[in-house]
Amino acid sequence: MTSQKISAAILTFNSEKHLKSVLEKLYWCDEIVILDSYSTDETLEIANVFNAKIHQNKFENFGAQKQLLMSKCENDWIISIDSDEVLSDNLIENIKKLSASEFEKNAGFIINRKHIFLNKYFKYGKESKIYILRLFNKQLGGVTNNIVHESIKVKGKVSKIEGAMLHYTVDKLNEAIKKMDSYALLKATEYHKNNKKLTFIKLYITFHFTFFREYIFNRNFLNGYEGYLWAYLVAQGAALKYYYLKELYDLYPNTI
Repeated sequence: MTSQKISAAILTFNSEKHLKSVLEKLYWCDEIVILDSYSTDETLEIANVFNAKIHQNKFENFGAQKQLLMSKCENDWIISIDSDEVLSDNLIENIKKLSASEFEKNAGFIINRKHIFLNKYFKYGKESKIYILRLFNKQLGGVTNNIVHESIKVKGKVSKIEGAMLHYTVDKLNEAIKKMDSYALLKATEYHKNNKKLTFIKLYITFHFTFFREYIFNRNFLNGYEGYLWAYLVAQGAALKYYYLKELYDLYPNTI
C-alpha cells in the first residue's frame, strides 16, 4: 500500500491484447477505473476479473474522454495508464515508497516510458528517454482538451520517480499504419477547428524534415530496421495531418 490513496485510470476500446498484463501491475492501487468506448472483444471480461470500476461512453476525442475518466475517480491522486502500458516492478516499488510529505510537496510525478514497437525494445531514441507526467493530484491539474495527444498539466512542483513504464505500441505493421493515419486525421481536425495556418513548407517539407529528425538526430538508426520503420511512420503521420488539413480547408474554405 502507498501513503496516499491512488486511483488507476484507463481508457479502453478493444484492448484485450495487453489489458491483463496492464491490470496485473495495478494491484497496489486503491481502485481501478476504466472508461470503455463499447468494446466488442474480451476487454470488459478481463477488467471484471480485476474488479475494475467500468464506465462506458461513446468516444468523441481523447481529451474529452480522458477528462470524463478522471472525473469518475474517487481519489485525488490518479495514475493515468494507457491500455498498452505495463508498469515495471521497480517503478511500483518506488511509488509505494513515496512518503506522505512527498505527496504533500508535489502536484505530480513524471515517469520514464520505454518504447516497444513491432516487438522491438528501443534502447535508443527519444521515445525511450522521455519522462511523462502520469501520477498527479487532480485538485491541482488535469487533462488538456486536445482531440489527440492530450497531456496532463498541473500547477505546482513535479518530481521524477525512478523506474519504467513499458509501452507496447503495436506489434503489426498494418496496425501501425492505421493508427498513425487515424491520429493524423484527428490532429488535422483539431488544427482545422483552431484555424491553424497551412503553409507550403508544412505541406512539402514536413515529411523530409521529420524523417531526418527521427532517424538521424533522434538516433533511431541505432534501433535497426524497426527504428527505420518508426521514423518513416512518424514522418508520414506528421505530413498526413497537413494533407488532411488541406482537404478540410478545400471543403470549408470560409474557415480560414
